[in-house]
This record gives sequence, structure tokens and C-alpha cells, in this order.
Amino acid sequence: MKDKILFWLETGSPHLGIAKYLSENHDCDLFSIVSTNSGKEFFKKQNIIKFIKTWYLRDNVIKTNKKPDLQYLSSFEKKYQINLWTVAYSDVIFSKYNKFYNFTENEILYTLEQICRFFENVLDETNPDFLIIRPTDACADQLLQLICKSKKIEILTVGSTRFGYRSGITTDWDILDKIDPSVDYNKYPNRTKEELINFMTGYDIQQSVLRKRFQGSKIDWIKASLRYFKLISNTEYQKYYAHSGRTVFRVILIELLSKMRKIYRKRFIDKYSHTDVDSDEKFVYFPLGLEPERTILVPAPFYSNQLEAIKNVAKSLPVDYMLYVKEHPMQKVWGWRSTSYYKEISKLQNVRLVNTSVPNGKLVQNCSLVVSVLGTPALEAAFREKPSIVFGDVIFDSLPSVLRVQNLEELPKLIKTGLNTKVNLSDVNKFVNMIEKNSFEYDDQGFISKICDRFFYSGYLYDVNIPISEMVIFLEENKKIYNLLGEQHLKKIHQSKNQKLKNS
Repeated sequence: MKDKILFWLETGSPHLGIAKYLSENHDCDLFSIVSTNSGKEFFKKQNIIKFIKTWYLRDNVIKTNKKPDLQYLSSFEKKYQINLWTVAYSDVIFSKYNKFYNFTENEILYTLEQICRFFENVLDETNPDFLIIRPTDACADQLLQLICKSKKIEILTVGSTRFGYRSGITTDWDILDKIDPSVDYNKYPNRTKEELINFMTGYDIQQSVLRKRFQGSKIDWIKASLRYFKLISNTEYQKYYAHSGRTVFRVILIELLSKMRKIYRKRFIDKYSHTDVDSDEKFVYFPLGLEPERTILVPAPFYSNQLEAIKNVAKSLPVDYMLYVKEHPMQKVWGWRSTSYYKEISKLQNVRLVNTSVPNGKLVQNCSLVVSVLGTPALEAAFREKPSIVFGDVIFDSLPSVLRVQNLEELPKLIKTGLNTKVNLSDVNKFVNMIEKNSFEYDDQGFISKICDRFFYSGYLYDVNIPISEMVIFLEENKKIYNLLGEQHLKKIHQSKNQKLKNS
């Protein structure tokens, strides 16, 4: 019997090449949900891949003043064991990060209702065996993934492993699953502390390159802006809920204000943050996570307020410890945080705001404990033989030296436990071996940047219609990468089917 595979597609996403590979190398029926606006024409006309059927999300989710059907939404929650408000609050469009529009309760709930009904109809019609989707970061793709989980549909998500140029395919991005349980991961090479730190620096190099490349072209910014102004002037564009409140005037005004605030805020940070680390002072290190970002909003929705997290950690510290807080370097993309945010941190008696120029490695090496919502410094801590505390499920939380917050009232006790926890490098080596054996060499961020440079004005604007001929050329030019991704997905498909046979 043919495998039925449902794809979540966006214009130019790597998943188009994965679908092409599977259509040519696997006996399967392919279906797709397209979530983009301008890219709709591409998917309607393309003949690169033959999908049995394609649905268009934005044709089925329209901004209206209708009241939501609370009875349906309530029954939906019970049926799939999904808390809809948790999903809504983790969506950037419905949150405080939306600078253009404040949604009412009814608007949010009716939007969710449309999305839920649409996905239920698609899944009932296709009854897929697999869902292949990118890491979820908005309410629509997150709901599709959650419904599929509830229906026991296998989910394949490709994403980075936080180890340089290695990626894996899992159910959830940043959660380690689908590992081979028959492998003894202790028997593989054991690295020294220095070798482990060098292994970890691959991620730092990747992120450094990404920071320099992302949205770096002024020419592309101008081109994207002109294209964007034309888009938001279109009434069809305005119909989708995520575009609410966007007008040319408001976009220009907010952009100008953001530019001015960015300059002022950076000056404030440089003036009032510390550029030195007192080697004689005992401290706990809290690296701020980038906001808005799915790493905080989706997997740790109840701890996404990092200012409150900092205050709670400060309250929980032993009296002879300080808390060092450092801003995320990429926060500059969002114009930094408000000065009131940094002032709140600086007002805390046992907290020190550290300048972004201080190397992350230096802070991790000199601290006694790293506390982070879900940031990579908590993983780096283990490589430098430092314990850490996180606020949600993450790919490295299987390490014994990584403690998980379950109850805020237990935080003082958990911090004391963390401060007395010793890191065993054999545990770190086992974890590294586990990642290596369940991942593959692929620069996920690098390839996405390549796609952005080619089609999306260096990442400034994604809502574009790519000419089919250009996509055909790009697929051929990058055939080696697409074949790798396709092979890895097919490998996971076979593993899943074999496991089901063993369990039946």
C-alpha cells in the first residue's frame, strides 16, 4: 500500500525539493497545504511535482467579524487534548510583538476556529501516514502538528541540532526523538574537555556567519520595501488575519521609529551595562533569549516572560551570588528591547547587566551555573563542565547536569541543587555521540540563507511569487542537498514503518 504523505509548503522552502525526491524515489501519494499568499500562483501552475491534491490555507482563513462557535472549539479541545489559548498566546501575530493590530478575543477565537475546521477537513480527506513540516512557529502550523500528534500521524521535522553543521529529523524541532535504541552510545570516542569545546564552536561559527549575512543588503532592503508597499496596498492581501492593520503609512512610521529607538537603546545598553567580569565574584549567568522567537514562545509558553524569569531567579539566589544577565546579540534585528526593560533588570540589587561585547564563552566559563529559558549557552555549559537550568523541554535536557524547572516555588531549591551538581564528561560524550549517530551533515541555516539571498531579498520579504523556471534551475543547482534531505526523510519513513511492524 502506498504511503500517504502530507506536506506543509511555502514558496521556496526546502520541502519542495524533498517532495520532488520522494515522488521520484518512493511509492507514495503526495498531498500539500500551501500557506503563502503570493506563492499561490507558483503552486497552481508548477508541474515539478504531482500532488494528488493541494489546499491553500489563506483561502480558508478570512478576517471577518463573525462570532466564534465556542461549542465547536470546546469539543475540539477535548477531542485532540489541545489548549487553544496556549497556542494563541505563543503566536507572534496575536501577542504584544504585533506592532500593527490588537486582536479582540472574538477575532482570535474565530481565526482559530477557521484553522481548526480547515485542518480537520484536510486530514479527514487524506488520512495521511506522515506529515512533513518545518519547525512550527505560528498558530496555524502549530495546530496542524498538534492535531497530527493526537491522530498518531508520524511527523517529520528537519532542523539544526545546535551542533554546527549537523541537522536531524524529529517530531518536534529541538526535541531529541526517533533515536536508535539498539546503539550503545557510550562505546564511541570520548573527547576531552578541549575537544568538546572545539566541537561546540561549530555552532558559534555558524551563528556568527548567519548574523553577518542575515538582512545585510541595503539594496535588497529597498527592493523588498517597494515590493512590500505594493503588496499591502492590495485588498486581497488585507483579507488574511496576519496582515491586519498594515498600511503603507503605518509601516513607514513604525520602521522610522524603530530605527531611532534602535540607536538610542544601543547607546543605553553600552552606557549602563558592565564590560568586565569579576573573576573573584561568584555568579549565575542568565543569557537573554531572542524575542520574538519560537524557541521561547512555543516550547516554553509559561516562561516566555524573561524579565519575570530573571526576577524569579534573582529572588532564588543564595546571598553570596550575583546574577549576570547578557542581552542576545541578534536582538539588534528587532531594535533591541525597550530601555525600561533594561532599567528593570538594573534595578534588581543582586543583578548585573552585562554588555553584549563580553564573550559568551567567558561568562559560561567563569560562572557557577547557567540559567536560561532554552538557550544554547545552557548546552555550552555542560561542555565547560558547568551545570545549567532550563524552563522547558529541549534537545539537551537528557544530560544529568541540565535541570528542568517544573515548579517556580521550587526554584530556590533547584538552584542550590544546580550549584552543587558536578558535570561528568562521559555523560556529555554520550550525548554528543547520540546526536552524531542520529543526525547528518547539513547546514540548515546556511541553506535557508542561500534561498533567502536568491528569492527573498536577503530575508527581508518572503511573500513573493517565484517564477517556475527559476525554481527548476535552483532545484537542479542544489540537487545534491535536496537528495540528501530526501534520503534522510525516506530513511526515517522506513524506520517508522519497521518500528510499527515490530510493535504490531
